[in-house]
Amino acid sequence: MLISMRTFMMLVLSGLAALIPTLPALAADEGVARRADRVEAEAQQSPRPDDLILAARIQRSYARNFRGLDTAELLRMHSDADLKQHWAATETAIFYGSDADILASAQRVLGEMERRGVADNRARSRLFNALLAAGRFDAAAALAARHPDAGFPRVPRSIIAADPGLPSAWRLGNDGNTLTRIGIDLAPLQIIVVAGCHFSADAARDIASDPVLGPVFARHAHWLSLPPGHEQLDALQEWNRSHPQTPMLAIHERSEWAVIPKWNMPTFAVIQGGKLIDSTQGWRSGDPEFRDRLIALLRRAGLLQAGTR
Repeated sequence: MLISMRTFMMLVLSGLAALIPTLPALAADEGVARRADRVEAEAQQSPRPDDLILAARIQRSYARNFRGLDTAELLRMHSDADLKQHWAATETAIFYGSDADILASAQRVLGEMERRGVADNRARSRLFNALLAAGRFDAAAALAARHPDAGFPRVPRSIIAADPGLPSAWRLGNDGNTLTRIGIDLAPLQIIVVAGCHFSADAARDIASDPVLGPVFARHAHWLSLPPGHEQLDALQEWNRSHPQTPMLAIHERSEWAVIPKWNMPTFAVIQGGKLIDSTQGWRSGDPEFRDRLIALLRRAGLLQAGTR
C-alpha cells in the first residue's frame, strides 16, 4: 500500500524522536537551578535538626530533584551553567552523607565536567573526601592517581576493614600507612569526646595535664573525630603525635554514632548502656568555668567523687 510523502515524513520524524533522550517533564520553573536551590535550602535549615535527620533530608531532596537527570546521556545535554548548578547540589549531598547512589551520581557529574574540561581541583577534592568518608579508599586512591598535581593527601596503603559489629572507628597507624577499623562497646560507663577543632586540642592538652581529670579520661574516654575525608588523615596523625595521652580515632560512619545527636566540638558525652546519659560542650584554656562544668558532669556520672575539685 502506498502512503503519502507527508505521512512518510511524519513516521520518520516520530521514529527519530523516540531515539532522542528527553528530560523528565518539568514545569516552567523546574530547571536545574531551581532544583539545586531546593537541595541547598535543606542544608540551610534553621533551627538545625540533629545531624542524621539533616543528612537524610538533604539526600532525599537530592534524590527527589535529580533522580533520572544524572545519566551520562542527560548530563551531556546540560548547558555548562546547568552542569555547574547540578554539581553544586551534588556537592552538598555528598558532604552530608555517604549514600551509594548519590556518590555514584557525583562521579557521573564530575565525569561530565572532566569531559568538558571544566572540572577543577576543588571539585575533585570534594569527591575525593566523599569517597574517603564512604570508606571507598581504593576509589579515592585511584582518583588521586589520575590527578597527581591536585595535592590530595596520601591514602593509607593497608586497610583492615572487618566489620566489628559495634559502633566503630578507624585507628591510624603511627606511620600513616595503616587504617584499622575497631569496635567500641558503648555498654560500659564511659566518656566520648567529640573532637577535632583547636578548642578540642586545647582541651586534650589541659585535661591530660590535670591531676583530677587526666586519670579519669585515661581510664574512661575515647576521643573521636569525624570520618576520614571530613577529618584529614594527616591532621589525625599530627594529633596523635602531639597528644599521645589522648589519642584520637576517626569514626567509620556517622550513622553508627546516632547516640551523639550533634557533632559539636568539643562535646564531652557520658554514655552507658548504649545511651547518652549526660553531656557538656565547649572548652577554653584558662577559663575555670569549662573545667567546673566537666567536673560537675563527671560527678553526676559517678566518675568522680562528690566534693572533688
